Amino acid sequence: MTGDVALQTTVGGSRTVALLALAGLLVAAVLSLAVVYRLVEGYRRNGTRPMLALGVGLALLVTGPIFLRLAFANVVDVSPATRSVTTTASELLGLAAILYAIYDP
Repeated sequence: MTGDVALQTTVGGSRTVALLALAGLLVAAVLSLAVVYRLVEGYRRNGTRPMLALGVGLALLVTGPIFLRLAFANVVDVSPATRSVTTTASELLGLAAILYAIYDP
């Protein structure tokens, strides 16, 4: 051998771990959507803007990044940097909306 290096051709872990991770993401997305739905119902019933801001913030903080990661990994071909910036921006906007809900005068 003259310095040949065997390249690893396997990516990721076992199929079971991948399926459990995907199931966990989907459960988290469904649960966050359920909470957002309840918050929007509360907004419609009471008309308080902080309730709506809390729902939007939660959607941007939890649900948005989950769907963005899944879409970018499976549907759209984007760079890891673009994926990271987009999901981080969604999380930051979500946190800002939640802070607005908390500190709304």
